[in-house]
Amino acid sequence: MPEQDPLVERARKIEEATNSRANSVDRRPAWVGGLDRSLKLKGGLLKTYDMFTVILNKLSTVLRLIWWLVRKLFSFVGKIFRWAAYEREDGKVKLQDNGQPIFSGRQFIIRFMGMVASVWLVHIALSAVYFYSTAFEELVYTTGKQEIETGELYQFTGCTSLPCSTALANGKFYQITESWYFPYLVYPEENVFANIPQQDAACFVKGYGLYFRRMKFIHRRLQWYQNIYSVACRPYTEEEKEKAVNSGQVRPVNEESLNSSRNRT
Repeated sequence: MPEQDPLVERARKIEEATNSRANSVDRRPAWVGGLDRSLKLKGGLLKTYDMFTVILNKLSTVLRLIWWLVRKLFSFVGKIFRWAAYEREDGKVKLQDNGQPIFSGRQFIIRFMGMVASVWLVHIALSAVYFYSTAFEELVYTTGKQEIETGELYQFTGCTSLPCSTALANGKFYQITESWYFPYLVYPEENVFANIPQQDAACFVKGYGLYFRRMKFIHRRLQWYQNIYSVACRPYTEEEKEKAVNSGQVRPVNEESLNSSRNRT
């Protein structure tokens, strides 16, 4: 059997590819191709039209999904309302003489309050699980603190080891905020924030919250930091000063005391 000529085989493949493209249905309006050829854009208008069509298709898909979710939500709310508001007998809704369901205000209030209490208890339970499953204790070398929202939200920075730099892997951000649960901070500024020095202190902190050390950009982008509810601070030890002096966090000379001694002399 003679071997097939590679040139003939290549020509056959090119012809098949050309025919498949020719047989494909072009759903674009005729004016698009005509305008593109008349303006000699070399396919630029066609590419723009195709991209615009793809974007519209994706947008319509998202809108259909949102509409489906809204319909499901309203359907669920409607079922809950019918369950809570209408009287039932043997599992069926009781009807009036005109065929309309019998509304019971007392039943609706009782069941509505019961649902609110159930949701509240579930929320408390989930908050407790989150708190106790993410609770932590660690030593932090603080580098600064700031007030974000007066009386409600505060932040401070620090490191879990020395030398310290928030740009390194040991640098972290923390927040202090009011919390209705576990524990209850009525005055976060007085209870925690005021006990943290502005800088150069070793603080033993207790808090809760998830932290991804290898994905610190997530915390910074979303401003999602671990919550601190207890803090106890002390000065650096001599060994810690030796480790931190090269990082610039510990000032070897107190400028205020130096100025006061000069004034005395």
